[in-house]
Amino acid sequence: MFLFVRLESEFIEKIVGDVLNKLHAMSSSHTTGLFGIDVRIHKVEFLLNMESQDVLIVGLWGMGGIGKTTIAEAVCNKVCSRFEGIFVANFRQELKARPMADLQRSFLSQLLGQEILKMGSLSFRDSFVRDRLCRKMVFIVLDDVDDLMPLEEWKELLHGRHSSFGPGSKVLITSRDKQVLNNIVDETYEVERLNYEEALQLFSSKALKNCIPTIDHRDLIKRIASHVQGNPLALIVLGSSLCGKSPEEWYSALNKLAQNPRIENALRISYNGLDQEQQSIFLDIAHFFRKFEQNQATRILDGFYGRPVIFDISTLIDKCLITTSRNMLEIHDLLQEMAFSIVHAESKFPGKRSRLCHLTDVVHVLEENKVKVEVFRYLLFSALTY
Repeated sequence: MFLFVRLESEFIEKIVGDVLNKLHAMSSSHTTGLFGIDVRIHKVEFLLNMESQDVLIVGLWGMGGIGKTTIAEAVCNKVCSRFEGIFVANFRQELKARPMADLQRSFLSQLLGQEILKMGSLSFRDSFVRDRLCRKMVFIVLDDVDDLMPLEEWKELLHGRHSSFGPGSKVLITSRDKQVLNNIVDETYEVERLNYEEALQLFSSKALKNCIPTIDHRDLIKRIASHVQGNPLALIVLGSSLCGKSPEEWYSALNKLAQNPRIENALRISYNGLDQEQQSIFLDIAHFFRKFEQNQATRILDGFYGRPVIFDISTLIDKCLITTSRNMLEIHDLLQEMAFSIVHAESKFPGKRSRLCHLTDVVHVLEENKVKVEVFRYLLFSALTY
């Protein structure tokens, strides 16, 4: 009799748990206002193979503002009720704010409970910690990871994923550097830009709320959506800032989009992570080699820098600062504007800047004969592109 009651109790508990999981999934997948995100969530879930007992790590890769964090958090919110432990952290921000040891303690306390902290100083290599972790099915989000080199214990934990975590555990790692993900993840999802219709919907929802657009607004919405090229952060920030503004103010904002502090900060992170010469090569490509055949641009840059630059160009691609399409170098409009802004900030006098991006500046510098020596090297690039 006791056995029957126990089995019945376990059966009812299983049914209740299954119902709660379904209800949670239905509520947490409600992503009103996040246009296009449901398709992207589904793709990540597919790569995670949620029904599998395999311990899988999936990377989300893309440029700043493309929606990596939003997608990772949405997936976590949708599936978290299936797991026994959840850990979510923005690595880059966390490691700026506190020591690595504090982040590890937070990780262990969230996954194993506060009582683990009473054990004193523990590391991921501790057999007690390993024994506890490998018994729990956990979901982990490591957001904005820009460098795995200082994270030796984390790397060991992830590399030994099948013995580190319980069956069915899943890990999401977001990064704007593909090389960070290459040696650690099972699958990488390159987060796509919003398509044209999704971009129109997202921008309109922020800029117009429930208002009906005027003819002027409709034309501007199309121009802005095209210019931003499906970057959700730019669409949200710009749309919110233009709500209630006149068409004239919309025109003005479009001309200085990349200078918005939130957008600029998101875009500058990858650029700041380059060494000085890679930064220079990025600025060269942004100013002179957009839509150039990659091999041709590489040969010119090889000659200019006096060495092969193929590794540096590969690094720029891995960090989502440039792309290639049909072997042509391409760059997002916002990133090109950022590059122009970086060079423009060097001096208010065109002749004292390292590069000249506008034909009028080139003409002015040559006519006035006021130019620093370095610029002469770049006049060749200008001649090639005009």
